[in-house]
Amino acid sequence: MTSRFDDLLAGAASPGLFEWRGDAERDLVGEAIGAGWAAWPLDTSAVVSRQGFYDEVRSAWGLPPWFGDNLDALFDALGEMTFSESLVVWDGSAALADTDPELAASVLSVLRDAIDAADSFSVVLRQDPMVIGSDGLL
Repeated sequence: MTSRFDDLLAGAASPGLFEWRGDAERDLVGEAIGAGWAAWPLDTSAVVSRQGFYDEVRSAWGLPPWFGDNLDALFDALGEMTFSESLVVWDGSAALADTDPELAASVLSVLRDAIDAADSFSVVLRQDPMVIGSDGLL
């Protein structure tokens, strides 16, 4: 199934995990913020280690230095961030999967759990997404 990003922001499409199939240069985070959503980028295209992943999360999402470098802390941070309409745009998921397949799969699992736990949280995988069978988004 393919939905439109504008429909997601307007509440006409259900939140979830999406593979971006639109313009690679489109400012999804900026558009989401403009529509009143909380939105965060995550770019792991240059990440080469597990520690590098957590450093990128901390930096991109403005998390405090004491943010725990583990999946439980990631889930907890997402729980605190996703109190209203929320979006994470993840660039470089496939690059992380090439570097550390176990970590990439675990992060994806945490993101899915966070989507299930929140009322209106979505994740958009962009730039060679690592998930086969996810819903498309234009």
